[in-house]
Amino acid sequence: MKIAYLHGLESKIDPKSEKIIWLNTNFQQVYTPSINYRDDHTFNSLIAEIRVQKPNYIVGSSMGGYVAYLIGNTLEIDTILFNPAMINRPFEPKVKPTVLLGATHHIFLGKDDSVVNGLEVKSYLNRSGSRRI
Repeated sequence: MKIAYLHGLESKIDPKSEKIIWLNTNFQQVYTPSINYRDDHTFNSLIAEIRVQKPNYIVGSSMGGYVAYLIGNTLEIDTILFNPAMINRPFEPKVKPTVLLGATHHIFLGKDDSVVNGLEVKSYLNRSGSRRI
């Protein structure tokens, strides 16, 4: 199985981190770009590269979860999202407007996350009509 993993805003890809080692050990192919969410070209670049990679899932955390959600909808690739920053982001990354196509979003919300409020994320998703598990 192939995945694309999008890290959070203040995170980075460290090939020696337990998370990245685990992903590389448990999946056939893992695309792990180093992302500058403040760069206006990032979203379009990620879409182009993920389109080429053709992952089975896009996995994202926090800001990476929000961007994974949008890219998943754009490319009709299912996602696995951990505390996605759907609301209350410190800034708005430049993203292409997207429509909800056919992606299913598997969303995991932490109870004690001080950055992403799980109840507000659930409310946002219910209003957006996204398909999720």
